[in-house]
Amino acid sequence: MSIEDTTWRKYERQIHKELASIFTECDFEFDDRIFGKHSKIDRQIDISIRGKIGGNKILGIIDCKYFSTKLDVKIVESFLGMIEDTKANFGLLITNNGYSLAAKNRANVKNLKLDIIEFDELEKIKLTFDYFVNQNIKNLELSKYEFFKRGNENSGYFDYNKSNYNKRIVTFKEGFVNTEYYSFKKIIKESARLFRDFSDLEFITIRIPAKNNKEKRLYFSTIKRNDLEKFLNLKFNYLREDIKFWRSDFLENGDYTKESIYDFAKENISSIKYTDYEKEIKTSG
Repeated sequence: MSIEDTTWRKYERQIHKELASIFTECDFEFDDRIFGKHSKIDRQIDISIRGKIGGNKILGIIDCKYFSTKLDVKIVESFLGMIEDTKANFGLLITNNGYSLAAKNRANVKNLKLDIIEFDELEKIKLTFDYFVNQNIKNLELSKYEFFKRGNENSGYFDYNKSNYNKRIVTFKEGFVNTEYYSFKKIIKESARLFRDFSDLEFITIRIPAKNNKEKRLYFSTIKRNDLEKFLNLKFNYLREDIKFWRSDFLENGDYTKESIYDFAKENISSIKYTDYEKEIKTSG
């Protein structure tokens, strides 16, 4: 075995160790072959990763380069083609000798996830569940199919039958919340989530059943994107860029307090007896 072969064994072991520590329930295959969807030939893959992250099936492909010079843009373009051809969710180019600025710039493709990582920096790999959530959000386009699909993904209490895409109505089932206050809080949160998920969504109506003094009521609100942005003092398209912004700038927003939620509810959230709501549903349909 040559010195170069020995070095590559070291690369492979460390790459496998770092990735396995992140994708704990995934399978790794060395020297894999994946049939290209466009090329219609078997593509050789140094390392493939398969499994499920957050319930989503994923495929990652890894290409390891051992060069005496920096990784250049031609290598990146070739590997981007490989990602597209194999329908991989992400790709990693591992290099031992750095990369050119053009190569790094070329890797920044909006609809294809490619990272270039130097071998000595493998410990910096941070491919987490957040990335896959983000990819899902960034690829969402406003449509009836995605609207209902996202509703089911967001909550098991999503009521498909009582929601309405044409009217931009999302209805939740009984049990989603137990008090009036949490219905207020959830109306704001679920509205914000949908504005973040769908950049073309301009208004949304959220309906949530809950009890108030043992009386079952339906709480509802139609909120415009701009109005909710003003209330929360943020931009939903910004939250769409990275899931960590959703956590830090919205969920952990210090201005999003119980007092502010009640203030918002006074101006924007109404309620009716649930029995009246049921009568209305029967009458209308």
